[in-house]
Amino acid sequence: MLFLIEWLPVLESGDWPANPQKSGYIDAPGFRKSHSHRARFETPAQFFAEVTDRLKPAGKDGATLVWEVQHGLTDYEALAPVAKQVLNYISGWRRRRMSFSSWVKQQKYRGK
Repeated sequence: MLFLIEWLPVLESGDWPANPQKSGYIDAPGFRKSHSHRARFETPAQFFAEVTDRLKPAGKDGATLVWEVQHGLTDYEALAPVAKQVLNYISGWRRRRMSFSSWVKQQKYRGK
């Protein structure tokens, strides 16, 4: 997710980042040149849409995460606590079914 957030403006334009090796996903579909029945911009735009949709419930806290990552804080430990919460909320193979505020309350309760 950190990699995707870092490159949101590029993904929004329908392009892949110029050098995806930093992500560790150099063999992922989309980074390779292949013949596909999809438009060239379709998959990057879908990643952009998914990340922004996952960030919406977090509101200002989500904006904090985006700002920090796009200004060079790409190490999890360097993020502000609220940005770490948002990152944990948006990560995973599917979206959370509960609101961000409910999820944060649940995490605080589990931590005690």
